[in-house]
Amino acid sequence: MPINALIIVGMTTLLWGFTGVFIRLLPDYPPLTVTAGRIIAAMLFLLPILVFTSKNRRAFKNTIKRPIAYLLALHFVVYYLLSTIAFQIAPIAEVALLVGTSPVFVFVFRILKNDIPNRREVLGASSAIIGIVIIMGPNISFNGDMSWQRLTGDVLGILAAITAASYATIYRGLNERNTAPDTLSVSLLTFILGSIIVPVLVSLISTPSHVEAIDGFALLMLVCLGVICTALTTYGFAIASKELPSVVTATVMLATPCFAGLFAYLIVDETLSPLFIPGGLLVLGGIALIVTTSKLKQPTTKAVT
Repeated sequence: MPINALIIVGMTTLLWGFTGVFIRLLPDYPPLTVTAGRIIAAMLFLLPILVFTSKNRRAFKNTIKRPIAYLLALHFVVYYLLSTIAFQIAPIAEVALLVGTSPVFVFVFRILKNDIPNRREVLGASSAIIGIVIIMGPNISFNGDMSWQRLTGDVLGILAAITAASYATIYRGLNERNTAPDTLSVSLLTFILGSIIVPVLVSLISTPSHVEAIDGFALLMLVCLGVICTALTTYGFAIASKELPSVVTATVMLATPCFAGLFAYLIVDETLSPLFIPGGLLVLGGIALIVTTSKLKQPTTKAVT
């Protein structure tokens, strides 16, 4: 299994943990305004990489000729829209937990394709999910006083998890057939489409966008959200989805709620559950089990001399 890809997905997981914090630090702007800001910032960050490199320009030209690239890019546009809204209207830890359930849907997609996960993979994913529940569970209310707004945020978090799992499964399948589009090109296409689609949605909705109220601090948060939690993570996740089995990519991403909970505690003073350590050990143990299982399944190849 490629070590570099594992490092990339690990860093992606860490950076994604800041998403809820940056969104929470923003003033009370409409979700579509925040989504548009983060996607436009991400596009402006990645665009020079395309413009100043002839190899990337050629790859992008080839990528935009393929319909599957637009499908993959739209996956991420939808993911960022869903997750941004969810983090705004529901607790950070709760949304992070629900978005982290994507491996469950990866298993569902694999079963639908008659690719049944083995026992070690199921055990590893189950351990990680149990750890996430232990860490984040105390923050979820089951006493019947959940508002419709909070419930909507939870549903959107689940839909974001399904979208991420679908992307990972599709991209990995394309890569196995050596037909996967260029990762950087798909990332940039994501932000170009998003920079068109989301602002159009903003203009079509009658509620105020509050764009004129964006000050220096809000702009800084949008740039951090766009560059750190959107551009870098989208590119990293695309590379990991190409190089690693989809179940590994999605399961490593389960660590994101751990980081999200820690950052929320340190930066925005959200209370961290006392069960963080035992839950975190379960998460890391589950991830290790998945990764080692996938490594054992890799075919042995002869060295080229």
